[in-house]
Amino acid sequence: MVMEGNRGISLEEHLKLWNHSAIRVLDIRRSRIGPEEKRASFRMPASGFLLIHQGCADIYIDERRHSVRGAYACHAGKGSLLDIVQVREAVQYDLIFYKAAPAPPHRKELAAVLKKNSPFQSSYGFVPGYPLALYAKSEQMLGLWQAPSALDRFHVRALFHQLVYEMLRQVHEQGGTDVYRPDLVARAVRYLKDHYAEPLGLQELATVLEAGPRQLQRQFKKRHRVGPMEYLIGIRMDQAQAMLMGTQATLREIAEATGYSDSYYFSRAFKKHYGISPLQCRRSCRISASGLSPNPIGEAAKLPYSDVDSANHYQYPSGGEWQVIKRTKSMLAVSLILSLALILGACSGGNGGARSNTNEGASPTSTASSTAAPGPAQAEQAGYPVTIKHLKDDIVLEQKPERIAVLDTKFVDQLIALQEQPAGSVTAAGSSEDFPEYLADQLADVKVLGTRDEPNLEAIVAMDPDLIIITGFQEKIYDSVSKIAPTIVLDFDEDWKDTLVTFGKIVGKEQAAADVLKAYQEKVSSLKEKLQDKMNGESIALLRPRDGGIRVHTPDHRTGAILYRDLGLIAPKAVTEVDDTAYQIALEALPGVGADHYFLLTDDMFKEEAEEYQKTETWQSLEPVKHNRIYNVDTTLWIAYYGPIAINMIVDQVGETLLGDH
Repeated sequence: MVMEGNRGISLEEHLKLWNHSAIRVLDIRRSRIGPEEKRASFRMPASGFLLIHQGCADIYIDERRHSVRGAYACHAGKGSLLDIVQVREAVQYDLIFYKAAPAPPHRKELAAVLKKNSPFQSSYGFVPGYPLALYAKSEQMLGLWQAPSALDRFHVRALFHQLVYEMLRQVHEQGGTDVYRPDLVARAVRYLKDHYAEPLGLQELATVLEAGPRQLQRQFKKRHRVGPMEYLIGIRMDQAQAMLMGTQATLREIAEATGYSDSYYFSRAFKKHYGISPLQCRRSCRISASGLSPNPIGEAAKLPYSDVDSANHYQYPSGGEWQVIKRTKSMLAVSLILSLALILGACSGGNGGARSNTNEGASPTSTASSTAAPGPAQAEQAGYPVTIKHLKDDIVLEQKPERIAVLDTKFVDQLIALQEQPAGSVTAAGSSEDFPEYLADQLADVKVLGTRDEPNLEAIVAMDPDLIIITGFQEKIYDSVSKIAPTIVLDFDEDWKDTLVTFGKIVGKEQAAADVLKAYQEKVSSLKEKLQDKMNGESIALLRPRDGGIRVHTPDHRTGAILYRDLGLIAPKAVTEVDDTAYQIALEALPGVGADHYFLLTDDMFKEEAEEYQKTETWQSLEPVKHNRIYNVDTTLWIAYYGPIAINMIVDQVGETLLGDH
């Protein structure tokens, strides 16, 4: 068994992957470095074996040291950084580069092992017990590689398998060696620093690193609190600042040198990042500490990015300290209010309208104070008590709740679709209005409870709800809000149809929910046929400019599912290959999406950014732009209010747009 960090990988697993992969030898090189040379350093263009036949030096593979005294054998993955330093005796070595790809069809379990523990990307080294056996294979391969015959090249391929066998056999006989998986995030950072001047998107970066875009995005964000593309912007801005202050290059030259094909867009991006224009930066010869972090890439806490990949995005004007003080005072007030509410609730002795099956009495009870006319009350209560299953536990509603507080915007749409109204709701931060126009006239009396990302607990206490509904996204405040009133936690990514069924149970309108779903299915079925005839195989992509880049939504995204699943529209190949609900690209990578039509999501928060993109040469060069196939739609409607009314409006907009004359 060979070891990978603290995890063991059996020789059998390695052999399965080697046996089930198509191997191609790419190059064989022999080199020598003497003590008079300072170092040999390069990045591995492909996976490969480094066979040292003689010499004394230190070798670093991705900063992991290997001490060489005579014969030594190493393996390094594509993209790894190889350094040979402190050469005390001349080092003679062979480099054998290869490419390995799983041969189809391959089983899922092999694909999983390959993704997590690829032997082709692993780094390891050992002192061979039989160095002459490795030298003989390498020498023979080198001689044949230099011959022009196709038969000789085929022989090299056969010898390569023998070399791999000999390596694995010797490792196995020695009882294993330390095998290190290359640090994906560290490799990504190095690649971004080396290639920041090139057009680069998340998909391209993931391909180079032989990783999934979703895997790369999550690991990178976990460590740096920003995604790879946001990190790339920081690198570019850092380099641009240095060029502005240390050279006389023009803005266009600096823009091109830092990966921006459009100098106007570069100037806007620079000002957004640093707060001053490039020319102001150059004139001042320095940027004050308040405007720039000494290391804007490494100090994640100073970067103006949320660590939650949400539909809403916040930047705080005066840094973390002001925000902490503000929230501390706010939470102190809320704690006092909650304590008072608990005391009053205990003294009131009310029966309440809900109870938890697993923790009865944990939530304070309150007498429901309905603001609506009494109506046929007995008929409304006929379906109760009802049990609602949710992410925390089951909750029993003894009667219909009358004062519901919803802490996700999409729940407002769900209730209105059932001819009900929440007593209080959060709002979407991307809009200048509390509620979207299509719902505004029905929500005049609804109390605003902050935003989805920052609910106002004081306002929730003040409105005196008898039921609170949140999503798993807000689980961090569950303990607080569940002390105010019984609380239901729904899955943030749940299909809107399933959520509507749950709301039907909550408000006693299951049949009404079923009717809404039936009408929707009939609508999309009819429209789907018309769109297929009209579009004739042309592709659609859903774009959202934000955070210094462009977010592309995939078929796994909830709005993407409406377009691609419900309406049968075709997504570009580049979009279907991403295993995530969305991915971020730089403006320069937009042509690579390759759609025939684009729906462009815009809102008040990122309106200016979207307008800037549309002025650039990159945008103007798109074929859909030239043929008037860019359709502007409202982010708040298309993303934030994920309910039956909004979705029906989206479907109508898609039909009117694509079936009309454009």
